[in-house]
Amino acid sequence: MKKTQLITLFILLALTFDSYGQGNSKPGNSYKDGTKTNPLVGTWKLIDYSDFDSVSGKWVHPYGNNPRGYFTYTEGGIVNLNISSEKPLHIAEDSAYKHSFTLGELLDNYAVGYFGTYTIDYENSTVTHHPKGGAIPWYIGTDQHRQFILKGDTLFIGDPTFAIGKRVLIKEK
Repeated sequence: MKKTQLITLFILLALTFDSYGQGNSKPGNSYKDGTKTNPLVGTWKLIDYSDFDSVSGKWVHPYGNNPRGYFTYTEGGIVNLNISSEKPLHIAEDSAYKHSFTLGELLDNYAVGYFGTYTIDYENSTVTHHPKGGAIPWYIGTDQHRQFILKGDTLFIGDPTFAIGKRVLIKEK
C-alpha cells in the first residue's frame, strides 16, 4: 500500500474507534451534547414494577401494586438496587430457619437485589448493569442491559420496547 493509503486507513480506524467509545460512555461523562452530567446519578424510588404475562395477555405486578425499593447510581459508576414486596414475609426470627422456600419463590414474590457497576450508552438510551453480587446468582458476572427513558424526575427502565417489562422510579431529593 502507498503511504497516503495507509495514513487514510489509520485515520478512518481512529475515527471509528473514537466514535464507538463516545457511545459507550462511562458514568459521569458528559450527556449527549456535552453540557449535562450523568442524568441517572442519584437515588430513585421504585413506584411500579410490571411484567407482561403473554399467556394471560395482562400486566402482572409480582411485588404488588405498591412495591418497595430503590435504585442508586453513583457518579463513580456503582449501581445498587433493592426491591421488595408491598407485603413482606412475616416470619419471626426464631422460626426463620423452619420455613422452606425455593429461591424462585422468594425472588418472584418477596425481594430481589444486586450491586455492581454500570455503564451507559447515551446514544441508544441503555444502561448496562454489571452485577458483582446479590440475590440473583445467575446475574453475577453478566451484563444486564436495560432501556431507559427519563421524563423529568421519572425514570422508566426495562426491556428495549417496554413491551414485556418496566420499572417506574421517581428521583429522591
